[in-house]
Amino acid sequence: MNENVRLLANRYEIEREAGRGGTSVVYKAYDRQAEGAVRAIKEISKSNRDIYDMAKQESALIKELYEADKINAFFPNIIHRFESEDCYYIVQDYLDGKSMDKLLEEKPMSNKEFIEAAKQICLFMRFFHSRNMVHSDMKPENIMVLNVNSDYMNGGSAMKLKFIDFGTAIRNMSGVSGYTPEYAAPEQCRVLPLDKRTDIFNMGATFYHMIQGKKPLKVDNGTRVLSSAERFVFDKNINSSIKRIIQKCVEDEPSKRYQSCDALYKDLCHVEKKTSLRIVIAAMTLSILCFIGSGVLTVSANKLEKTQSKENYIANVNKGNYAEAIKLDHTNKDDIYSKLISSFISDSKLDTDEDNFIINEIKSLDSIKETDDNYGMCMYEIGNAYWLYYYPYDVTADEEMSEEELEEYNRKREQELEKSRIFASAEWFDKAVSSSDLKNTSEDAYRRAQVFSGICSFYADIDRMEKEGSDSSQFYLDMWGNVEELSEYIDESNEVVSVRVCQTLLSLISKYSSKFSRKGIEMEKQQEILDHIISKVYQDGEISYSNDYARSIADSFNPKAVQMKLEMAYADSKER
Repeated sequence: MNENVRLLANRYEIEREAGRGGTSVVYKAYDRQAEGAVRAIKEISKSNRDIYDMAKQESALIKELYEADKINAFFPNIIHRFESEDCYYIVQDYLDGKSMDKLLEEKPMSNKEFIEAAKQICLFMRFFHSRNMVHSDMKPENIMVLNVNSDYMNGGSAMKLKFIDFGTAIRNMSGVSGYTPEYAAPEQCRVLPLDKRTDIFNMGATFYHMIQGKKPLKVDNGTRVLSSAERFVFDKNINSSIKRIIQKCVEDEPSKRYQSCDALYKDLCHVEKKTSLRIVIAAMTLSILCFIGSGVLTVSANKLEKTQSKENYIANVNKGNYAEAIKLDHTNKDDIYSKLISSFISDSKLDTDEDNFIINEIKSLDSIKETDDNYGMCMYEIGNAYWLYYYPYDVTADEEMSEEELEEYNRKREQELEKSRIFASAEWFDKAVSSSDLKNTSEDAYRRAQVFSGICSFYADIDRMEKEGSDSSQFYLDMWGNVEELSEYIDESNEVVSVRVCQTLLSLISKYSSKFSRKGIEMEKQQEILDHIISKVYQDGEISYSNDYARSIADSFNPKAVQMKLEMAYADSKER
C-alpha cells in the first residue's frame, strides 16, 4: 500500500478533497470493502458542538428518508457514520453531478428541462410533506443534478435530481426558523407560523431561478418586506403557462398559492402535455410535407395523432399494459381503472411506483369522473388496494440480520405502515360512500366502504380530539359500532382481507381498550373479539394462513401484548 495514502476507518482510501466549508471538508474516496466503490465522505469538526449535533441529526434524518423512499431515490444513501476524537464522519454514495445553482450560472433551463426538473422537485416535496415535515429552504443550491455530462435532452439519459441539506427542516422541528432571503416567503421573514404552503413558495422561487437564470430579489431589502410582484419580474420570452404556475406559487398570501403539491404537479403535467402536443404536431406536419412534397395534405396532423393514439391505446390494453393505455387516454373506457388496480395488486403488493401512478395519473388529474360508469366501485377498489396491499418498503433481509432481528424489523415496519395504509385509503373510501352508484352496484362493497371509512375517520380524529379533550363517550361508542362490524370480516375467505381486519382490530384494542372501557364498552366484548382473532389466526400455536403475504403480516402480531393491555384495562375498570 502507498504510505502516502490517507485511510479512514481502515476502509476508505481518500483520493482528494472535493469541497470545504467553515467546519467541514468533503472528500472523494474509495471503499476497500465494496470493491473500490466511490464514496463521498463529509468530515465535521467537533469543535462546534451545535454543528456537530446538527450533523448527527441530519444524517439520521437522511438515512430515515432514504429508507422510506428507495423507489424514487431522492436522497443520497448514507452508508456509514463513525467518529474520531476530533471529527464526525458521514459516508455516502458519491453523487456524480453538479449543484443546480452552478448549472444555472451557465444558462437558464429550457422549457423541457424546466418541466422535467420541476416535476421531480414537486414529487420530492410531496414525499417530504407525507412525513409531516416542512422543509422551508428549497433552493437550487440544495439540489444535485446528476448525469450533467450526458446530453439528456437529446436522447441521452434522463435528468435525475438528488436533494441535500436538511438542516433547516431539523431546526423547524425544534421551533427555530431559518431561511435563504432570495427564496423565502413573506411569512418566513415576518417569523410567522410555517406550513406546506411555505414550501410551495420556496419551490416557486426556485422555479423562477431555473427558468430565468437568475435569483429573485431578497424578501427584505433592509427597510421593508418586498411584494412578490417586485421580486419576480419575468422576461417577455418566458412561456406564459410556466409563468402563471410560478406566479401562483409565489403569491404573498398563502391562501392564494397552490394548497398542495398534488395541485401543482397537476398543472405542471398539463403544461408538459400541451408542449409535447405542439412538438408532435409540428414534427408530424413537417414529416408529411417532406414525404408528399408539394402535394395537398389529405390528413391533418391532429387526426393522424388521434388515430395513432387510439391504435396504441388498444394495443396496450390487449397486452395488459393498462398504465400505458391510461397515459394515452384517461377516460374510463371498458372499466380500465378497475383492470389497472387488479393488475397492480396481482402480486399482493401496491408499491411506491404504483402509488405514484395513482396519485399523478388518477388523483392529480381527476381522471375518474363521478358521471363515469362504476365510479363508486372504482373508488372502493382503489381504497381497498391501499388498505390491503399498500407496502412501499423493500424488506428483503439484510445479510447480517439474524432471524430475530428480521422479525423485529418486519414488526416495526408493519406498525409504521398501518397508519400510512389507513390514511392513504381514507379519501377513496369516502368518495365510494358518497358516490351515487356504489350502493346499487354492490351492497356489500358499499357496507364495507362505510365501515372502512369510519375506521379511517377515527384514526384521523382521535389525536386531535384527545389533545382538545373533546373525545366524548359518543365518539367511542360510534367507533365501537365500526369495530363490531369490522370483526364480522375476521372469517373472510380472502386471507389478506382477514389478516388486515385482524391487524386493525388488534391495534385498536391494544391502543384504546381502556378508553373503550371508560366510555361504556364492556370488557367481555373486547375479549370476545380478541379470542375470535386468536382462533382464526392460530392453529396449534402456528399461523393458520396459507397465503405467504398474509402470513408475513400475521408474523408481526403480538396477541399476548394485546391480552396484557386488556387485562390492565379490566383491572383499571374494577378499581373505578
